[in-house]
Amino acid sequence: MRLDSLTPLQLDALREVGGIGAGHAATALSQLVDRPIALEVPRLEILDLADVPNVFGGAERLVGAVYARLLGDLSGGVLFMADRQAALALVDLMRGHDVGSAKAMGHDEEALFRHVASILISAYLAAIARMADVDVLPSSPAMAFDMAGALLQAVVAEVGMEAPQAVLVRTAFVDEVRSVEAALFFVPNPESLVVILGRLGIA
Repeated sequence: MRLDSLTPLQLDALREVGGIGAGHAATALSQLVDRPIALEVPRLEILDLADVPNVFGGAERLVGAVYARLLGDLSGGVLFMADRQAALALVDLMRGHDVGSAKAMGHDEEALFRHVASILISAYLAAIARMADVDVLPSSPAMAFDMAGALLQAVVAEVGMEAPQAVLVRTAFVDEVRSVEAALFFVPNPESLVVILGRLGIA
């Protein structure tokens, strides 16, 4: 089954998963920083993996990315990405600092970015696990800052060409005054997509 062959009902089910995952991630992030952090209702698109760099302005755009493989009943991966400016802004948001305060991604900034990404990835997969009644967990996340095209090649090598497409979940991290956009890519292999939709009763 290909992602671009999904019916409107099936896409709505995946949107619901994304919304539930965002809600749980927002709660976890708010507890982390001890103040309200919201995640906007995700906007969901289906796209070819080859088009992922275009989401960030092209293959040479510098981005931060955190990737985790799916472990358990499902196969594939999840990729969280933000361009460099958004990644720095996200670090400032989580610290309660004015956006623009962080000038470079040092060790502490990278650790915070990875932690935020891990929370979002785990919440998204937990929503899938609960709604589809499957056992699925993320692997230990890998992080990199590089050009979008180079990072995508690494992901393709990891998941293989069995998963030529991805579910793009666009959202934004929001507090009282700031909004930082980011993207999560859910890359299930075709067999896992069939399992998810079958368990949701809309295969």
